[in-house]
Amino acid sequence: MVQRIPGDLAHLAQHLITRISSVSYRYGSIAAIGISTSEFFSSHRQSVNNLTKQSQTHSPELAQLPMNLIQHFKVDCSLVMHSHSAAIACDAISNATTNADLIEQPLSADSSLDKRARGLHKEATLSVFLGDGCGMSFYKNNEQEHHPLSSHWAHSTLPNFQWLVDGLTPICRCGNEACIEQFLSAPSIERQYHQVVLKDQTLTQIFSGVDQSEPHASRIYRTYIDQLARSLVNPIQQLQPTRLVLSGEATTYPTLTADLKVALSRYIHVNEIPVIIHPKQDEFTFARGAFLIAEKNHNNHLRSS
Repeated sequence: MVQRIPGDLAHLAQHLITRISSVSYRYGSIAAIGISTSEFFSSHRQSVNNLTKQSQTHSPELAQLPMNLIQHFKVDCSLVMHSHSAAIACDAISNATTNADLIEQPLSADSSLDKRARGLHKEATLSVFLGDGCGMSFYKNNEQEHHPLSSHWAHSTLPNFQWLVDGLTPICRCGNEACIEQFLSAPSIERQYHQVVLKDQTLTQIFSGVDQSEPHASRIYRTYIDQLARSLVNPIQQLQPTRLVLSGEATTYPTLTADLKVALSRYIHVNEIPVIIHPKQDEFTFARGAFLIAEKNHNNHLRSS
């Protein structure tokens, strides 16, 4: 995981080559490389209507990054989005926890742990990233499904948008107006705060204000949770996930998962609401998920060769 990277993507490959070479020098040769990137770098240069049958793609500059690393290190390199890597990381944690339970406790045929173990491969996971950009991925039976609903969720219109409640937004980078990303990303929450208070605050400061029951911060937070709930109703009802994984800096408020469940219950039946999961140590979730994906791809490559 690299937290500080060059702003120019042209220099990113060289930066990563230096970092990876340092790791290789200390710990030995590298078999595979996994990179997780924010959905902010996904390509949305066409309108959402023209992309409904396609999966979300990386920008051309970023798509070249793994090719440069493959050329330099002569190993497999996987490039995935944060919503993808977060889902894989959480699934690995869930599997590890269940396997530990299975080792510690003898199971009968009807035990709840046995049912849970059998059900791991029947999980349907909806993974949502909310950070500098927004993104969504959907997984069923441990395999990613490219569904138009999840692929272009961030750049669809915020459901039940009312400018008096939700505020005004500039034109989105995809060319549309009132996109979900313009309300749920970290910069968008900061923009909404500025519209109300006419004062700049970082997301961390806004969340701190919520802790202190500051009226403006609390109002922005309540609006944000309601916007998030509205944005998730359609994906939840159509995809019917059993788990909802939330990741990214805009999901780090301690009571967000509980607050979101309450907000969702205003729009859908409580039985439709999936189990909401927020990974602990979120800053390492993406790196762990990218590693697991790279390892799987590398092993598959070895088997096929």
